[in-house]
Amino acid sequence: MNQLTDTRTTDRAVERRLRRIEDRKQQIISAASIVFAEKGYQRATTREIAETANLSEGLIYSYFESKDHLLLAILEKLADAGKDEILTDEEEATIRQDVLKKTLQIRHGFLDELEPMMRATMGEAINNSHFREHYMDILVKPALETMEKEINNWVDKGEIKSTDPTAASRFLLAEIIGLFFLRAINEPFVTEKWKDKEFLKQISEYFVDGLRANEA
Repeated sequence: MNQLTDTRTTDRAVERRLRRIEDRKQQIISAASIVFAEKGYQRATTREIAETANLSEGLIYSYFESKDHLLLAILEKLADAGKDEILTDEEEATIRQDVLKKTLQIRHGFLDELEPMMRATMGEAINNSHFREHYMDILVKPALETMEKEINNWVDKGEIKSTDPTAASRFLLAEIIGLFFLRAINEPFVTEKWKDKEFLKQISEYFVDGLRANEA
């Protein structure tokens, strides 16, 4: 009995330790996202990240070997968060609801957490050819594959007209990136409407129906 109690106590202690480690890693990743987004990856320092996280600079290196590893951790968290949003469709969802979730992925609290990560990684993906490969493999390719699969399903079910899913998925991703860019530079209309459900519905309908006139 005592041995069983000791085992359970040890297991709980291990769980608490692992949870503390994970919480600390997420604290560092969030701070790095903010600093990279504000200063740019190249100009940002681990000292600034440590100050933002209210930690010692040395502690950062206990969890991440370098700034490169931190940037990859941000990218992986961004990709995981995107998967969570895309793959939690309701079974009864309509095509417009599906598109709404996949194109914009905006829910209260979701954008506020991910925006610094998007800013931190997008610029570096453009300017850093080595990181660009990781960006493509971890974020872009899985997103396109998911979108192509969904578009194929919509075509098979007759929910949209027959179309090239390879081209359509890239149009869909471009819509996401374009809207995020307008939001990131604080374009007034998009900034105001960013969480307006009617605006999001309108955007999804543009993708599904295009801008064709209503049939008489």
